Amino acid sequence: MNSTTSTFFVLRDDVDSDSPYGYVPTLWICIMYVSLFSVTTFVQFVHALWSRQWFLLPTMVLAGCGEILGWAGRLWSNKNLLASDPYMIQIACLIISPTPLLGAHFIIFGRLVQILGPQYSRFSPRLYSKIFLSCDIVSLVIQAVGGGMTASATDDQGVDLGTHIMLVGIALQLAILIGFSTIALEFAYRFNIDKPLRSGAGDKIGSMNRRRKVGLYAIAAATTCLFIRAIYRLVELGDGWNGIVIHTQWSFDLFDSGMVVLAMFIWNFIPSSWILAEQHSADLELKPTISNEPFSP
Repeated sequence: MNSTTSTFFVLRDDVDSDSPYGYVPTLWICIMYVSLFSVTTFVQFVHALWSRQWFLLPTMVLAGCGEILGWAGRLWSNKNLLASDPYMIQIACLIISPTPLLGAHFIIFGRLVQILGPQYSRFSPRLYSKIFLSCDIVSLVIQAVGGGMTASATDDQGVDLGTHIMLVGIALQLAILIGFSTIALEFAYRFNIDKPLRSGAGDKIGSMNRRRKVGLYAIAAATTCLFIRAIYRLVELGDGWNGIVIHTQWSFDLFDSGMVVLAMFIWNFIPSSWILAEQHSADLELKPTISNEPFSP
């Protein structure tokens, strides 16, 4: 028994040392994340069709499909650890996929600004989509270029160059998150104290009813998840492909995919169509009790 056990661990150590991951992706974790992302993506797809929230298709649904493909690659690696294709698939998909998800936050928040009162916002509602989505796309392209260069590199110099380019893309995404969060917090503060940025811009368009308050909390929570994930990725790639962070499975499972799947499930339980319900209908529904309720984070 002792001899067999000892032999097993020696073989497992040898496999781990040859693994491009630095470990063997755990089977049940791979199955769990494939299942979770499949469920949340399917729910968002049905919701997009049912509510005609078409922006969900190239944002949340696309992000979920990328995560499914990435985790399918890790599941494949569990069965064929030394194969290069599944390893490259999971690198590309899991680095890039959360970027479209962030775009959904910009669109939802821009529409909430339109409902509640553009005069309290530093940007007009349409500019949230134009500015932040444009930056998000640039970040996506930079990460994709870096991932492609890393995957096709034939020497350490090429790998390092691709990694640095990916780092630039993730750093840009982190900067976008910080900028968006700052402007969103300013909007909530100004709305709460009724201090518009533009004098004479008019009264509030909508009241802070329950739906809109929950919507702002959902944006804050989901954006925080993506913020944590971006910081982790920055630390991970900054530590290098042979670093301790990238070779630690639990940190990746928790701080990367754990944060992304949590952000996606937030939007399953708090659908964007419920948050962005027609203005007069939502106001009439709750007007007797909380139509003038301020937003207090």
